[in-house]
Amino acid sequence: MTSARPRLARLLTGALAGMFIAVVHTPPAAAEPTGPPAPPQVRDVAAVSYLGRPVVDKAGNVTLPQSRLRSSGSTQKSYLDPTTIAAVTPARTPPTEPGGPEVDACLRSDGAKTPAGRVHNRFLWCQRSQLIAVRGTVGTGGTGGTKLSEMTMNYTAVAYGRDDKRRNITVFFKADSVSIVPPKGFIRGNSVLYQRIDCTGDASAPRPSSADGCGSTGAYVAMPIDDWDDGWTRWTIESDASVSQIPDKVLRHQWQFRGYVVDSFNKRLPDASGEKHTMRCDSATIAFAAYRSAACIHDDVVPHLQYSVNDSKVAEVAEHLRCAQDPTCITYPFPGTAKAIPGKYVGGQSESGALHRVRSAKTTSPIADANRAVVRPACGRLPIDVYDTAKGQECDEYPFASTMEGAACCDPPAFDWDFSIRGVDKTMNRCAGNALKKYYRDDRILYQQDAFFVEITDAPPTGPEYCDALLPEEDEQETDDGGGGDPEPDLPPTVNAGPDVSGNEGAAVLLLGSASDPETGRPDTRWTYRPVSGVDAGAECYFAWTNDPRTTVTCTDDGVYEVTLTAYDGVHTVSDSAQVTVSNVAPTFGTPGLRIAADPPEGIGLLSPTPWQVFRKGDEVTVNAAFAEPGANDTHTCVTTWDDGSSSTYTSEDLACHATHRFDRAGMFTIGTTVTDDDSGAGLGSVMVIVYDPWGGWANVDGSYDSPAGALPGAPTAAGEGWLHLAGKYYPQNDLNRPLGTARNWLPGNPYRFDSAGSTLDWLVVTPDNKIAAKGTGTVSGRSGTYGYVLYAYDGPDKVRMVVWPLSAGAYPQGEVVYDNRSAAGYDVDIAEPTTMRSGQALIQRP
Repeated sequence: MTSARPRLARLLTGALAGMFIAVVHTPPAAAEPTGPPAPPQVRDVAAVSYLGRPVVDKAGNVTLPQSRLRSSGSTQKSYLDPTTIAAVTPARTPPTEPGGPEVDACLRSDGAKTPAGRVHNRFLWCQRSQLIAVRGTVGTGGTGGTKLSEMTMNYTAVAYGRDDKRRNITVFFKADSVSIVPPKGFIRGNSVLYQRIDCTGDASAPRPSSADGCGSTGAYVAMPIDDWDDGWTRWTIESDASVSQIPDKVLRHQWQFRGYVVDSFNKRLPDASGEKHTMRCDSATIAFAAYRSAACIHDDVVPHLQYSVNDSKVAEVAEHLRCAQDPTCITYPFPGTAKAIPGKYVGGQSESGALHRVRSAKTTSPIADANRAVVRPACGRLPIDVYDTAKGQECDEYPFASTMEGAACCDPPAFDWDFSIRGVDKTMNRCAGNALKKYYRDDRILYQQDAFFVEITDAPPTGPEYCDALLPEEDEQETDDGGGGDPEPDLPPTVNAGPDVSGNEGAAVLLLGSASDPETGRPDTRWTYRPVSGVDAGAECYFAWTNDPRTTVTCTDDGVYEVTLTAYDGVHTVSDSAQVTVSNVAPTFGTPGLRIAADPPEGIGLLSPTPWQVFRKGDEVTVNAAFAEPGANDTHTCVTTWDDGSSSTYTSEDLACHATHRFDRAGMFTIGTTVTDDDSGAGLGSVMVIVYDPWGGWANVDGSYDSPAGALPGAPTAAGEGWLHLAGKYYPQNDLNRPLGTARNWLPGNPYRFDSAGSTLDWLVVTPDNKIAAKGTGTVSGRSGTYGYVLYAYDGPDKVRMVVWPLSAGAYPQGEVVYDNRSAAGYDVDIAEPTTMRSGQALIQRP
């Protein structure tokens, strides 16, 4: 499939460069109860539909459109005018990609725009429809809000039958446009759509042959939603003739699209299936030319032959058939009772009253010969004004001699149909006869197993005019070998699945398969897979292209898998397998490993709380830790340690860890969250928060300390006695969220001097174990700009540390400092490692 090659290159480039990323999401936290009334409940909603838009009510219930169960099959009809079809046509073979006037006409039809699609004729089905996915939450308590994300994909699908000695159909799919609302909700352009073709035996078929024997790959094709418009995706559905036990090895199968979406947070939405479509496959070796001895067609259609009374090539025959099908029109021979002649197409009918093809009189055909034996003497008894050979007429009969319902029909207990004969222009009669043969060929009408009808229209003739007869090699054959003796032996194809390969979960792994056939050059191929060892339940693999020997396979979990490439040349099926070893990739809060969402959140990691975020004692602190995970089948356990002696263990949701906690004392707490997948891979992230207690005490720090060399990067050799001052307190009559206070720091004999701005601090922490930390802003003498500071002090033994940094470098210290007398220590008050004071004291006063 030439149009798909650029996509393969991108997939491989992305996999090798590690550019697939895992998606993150932080759902809204539910409000905690504060007394009656009860808070709203939040209900998760997820749905995918090929059959129309899902309906989500206010309670979060989802109603999916229901399948119409092939209801349109009885009303669809083939549009083949056999008088415009050449006597010699090549066997039908699916193209590399859809296109052409026939496809355009099919897609313009109203039927194409329905969930069932349009069976344009027995070799062409098409559809222009929508695939819709919904994901989100619904507040079911009357409030709480609704957050739904909806993806609507407008797509085109085309399926081709064939009659080139191969029993399969080819289905094509391509997205035309995608709408996602909102653009940064649960479903985004990088969410992944998985699709495959499901195929089973048609147990509801009105005729026999409901055995299975249907071969579809079973593996999904998957790619980001935004990439489904990048050329046509193709599936091949095969039919195993060896399963059938009825004439012509007939099998009927039902196929349908099946798909699901993994949203941008590794949430798998429920699987959905499209309408079922029926395909009929056969290996008829006599009814058709030898090179058409196997075929598959679309069977959800009423086969019918059309003649027009306005077509000068067949007008008299069409007039005869119209009269024959009309109970009020007088025909010969007179039936004696109410006339009952079968085969009239009226639309929406069942197979009752249909015609059924038999071998023609030119071959060994007892039924056709019997029909002619009845018609010949009846024609001789026709009045001269009805049949006159002198006028160049031939005696036309209906139902056709090549049908079971012809003039000799029928022995009890079958219904004894009437028939009609009339003289018509012999040129028109022969043209109509040739058209009937071409119709049998081009609608793939089997002997006795296909019901068909005849429709007489008033349509003007269209297209080129063909009345030429079928060549002998195009006509039905006298024997199974086509009358040409023993056929040439067909050699089996050669297939190679390529070498064993390995890769990581969630990453595309290149498969270098190949296949060839001595007769056809390129046989039909398809990939399948099966888990071998170490594979968790629910794991799946998908191929970039299931029918291309050179493709990629991506598996959602680690383990050992076997991939098999099967080749079929219409006669022989040959397979070869290779082993794919997939390694686990640990979840991470760092560099993404699969795909990343843009907003919200902006990236992966500990998204809340933010570094140095300030909370009051007793406030709820919510951890939202989003991580990357390439293994879509992995499950995850989160553990959050709160740095106060407690921890929380829970299951992740939407590729994120969510937990809440309330600190019962003041301090600086480093919160750590670890996520572990089911294969023991782990990732860790941490963040420090500030918790203050306005009633925990106030601080006074005054005195000196030894300032070491290196404390002042602008004068790295400067060392000596340093001085500092801090006074801070939360005053109830002011703002209990903002303390009052001042701070200063200086080195005698050095131009460095820091003075806090105004009379307020950003925050003040006084811990139960007599530690102090205060943060604010100020100025540095001789320098422009504003600077931040954090002053640490311990009460008993008295120790101090001062950190000053430019606010242009960040809202909290991150490495670039103006002054720090303990630069190697951490910023958490518990590990700040302040210096022992030379003079003065650090004093905490409690309420």
